[in-house]
Amino acid sequence: MINIISKLSKREKYILYISVTIIGLVLFDKAVLSPVTNKITKLNEEIDLQEKKLQRYLYILTQEDAITEEHKKYTQNVKQSSSDEEEKSKLLSVIEELARKSSVLLKNMKPGTTEREGPYNKYTVDIETESKIAYLADFMYQLEKSPRLLRVKEFNLAPVKSKSSTIKSRMTITQLLVAPDKKEKEPKETEAKPQ
Repeated sequence: MINIISKLSKREKYILYISVTIIGLVLFDKAVLSPVTNKITKLNEEIDLQEKKLQRYLYILTQEDAITEEHKKYTQNVKQSSSDEEEKSKLLSVIEELARKSSVLLKNMKPGTTEREGPYNKYTVDIETESKIAYLADFMYQLEKSPRLLRVKEFNLAPVKSKSSTIKSRMTITQLLVAPDKKEKEPKETEAKPQ
């Protein structure tokens, strides 16, 4: 190899050195420089993405008080504030009041079961009513739009007498309330115990 290089003219040696240098630079670029620049580009993209997420999280954190107040406003009517029996009593009172406002005659009301569904307690009431269809429709609308999360789950309709405009109905009404945390109950129980 050295013999071959020594036999080359000055111009050929110059071209050989330039060619070897160019090939070396290309190999260096392919083996070292390109992978490093690609890695840096990917890292920069990841940093940009994380910065955007961080800005979004910081914005949410600055809105924490407003979000908490808004949450309280919407959940004040759906938090269980007393025992199951008292909540059932309140539910019956609300149904009676809405029936009276809608001119619906309540023939029978029977509290149903209380079921735990995740963080909620679901209360059920079965009722029997008599009224004109328009009043019944208004009553059902008032139940559904109530801020207490009342829902008519089932209902059956039948005329009181043939060719009568008065309809008798049976309905199952449910209410969901956010169940109190066990943590909230524990301090009250420990306070009540005599020391």
